[in-house]
Amino acid sequence: MFAIDEKPIAQNVASTREKSYLAALLFLILAAQPAWADKTYYLDESTDFSGNGCENADLNDVTSSLQSSLNANGWTGQRWTNSNAWPQDYFESTMAGLSGVDNLYGDNFLLTVYAGHGNRALVQFGFMRNGRCTVNLETQARLGLQGGNKAVYAMYVTSCTLNLDSLSRNFNHEVRQQFGYHNSPSVKDDQPRDFFEETNSKTNARAWIDEMEDRPGWFTGDNSPIALTHGLDSSHCDWVRDTAKLRGDSLLFTPPEPWGWFCWIMYDHGASGC
Repeated sequence: MFAIDEKPIAQNVASTREKSYLAALLFLILAAQPAWADKTYYLDESTDFSGNGCENADLNDVTSSLQSSLNANGWTGQRWTNSNAWPQDYFESTMAGLSGVDNLYGDNFLLTVYAGHGNRALVQFGFMRNGRCTVNLETQARLGLQGGNKAVYAMYVTSCTLNLDSLSRNFNHEVRQQFGYHNSPSVKDDQPRDFFEETNSKTNARAWIDEMEDRPGWFTGDNSPIALTHGLDSSHCDWVRDTAKLRGDSLLFTPPEPWGWFCWIMYDHGASGC
């Protein structure tokens, strides 16, 4: 089932006059922006979850072909896997007690991607580091803010991270869009790459739900992909959702802050596994 919705954040919603002013100011800012900014990516992926202190089922590699496609299209960045992929890469570096290095890794690139296991507003790594296996995205991460402050798009190839019933737990970031799942998905090796390729002509939001719905094999059911967009107000959120394209070089720069509205589209095939 296809679904679309949008809502304000009560504490951040401006008055009609203020929102009109902000919208006008936004278009003045956009007119002065270059067609594209530095196209950078950061990929962390965990496939080995056996005997490393963070037990779970092993997974297939879904980001190596994505990296190849990004590189071929003029992007530059880093990809780290398994023992070299750390929860600390996404811990907010300014938060005490976390030893976070997101200012160097997860929040230091325009597109940030984690592939592995997950849960609601949470991602799980395969190797324990400093006693930690997971990142609580609500309480331990601040993408597009504070240390790093460069992430604009976040992709979670993980189970349940953007589950609709707990979507608000992913609101502590200042990014344009977040891509994830409402359920526990099964993902083919090249699906993230195919999503990126489709954003040459499709919007990010449409490409994500179209490309990431299908599961490997026959009669295996469907994933429930969801694309979450943030904007200044309702009309701006709709505009970002209907404009942003990663490969199409559209809106590849830092969004205006703070966002005050969210909107999402998804294919809802249930929340199994969450």
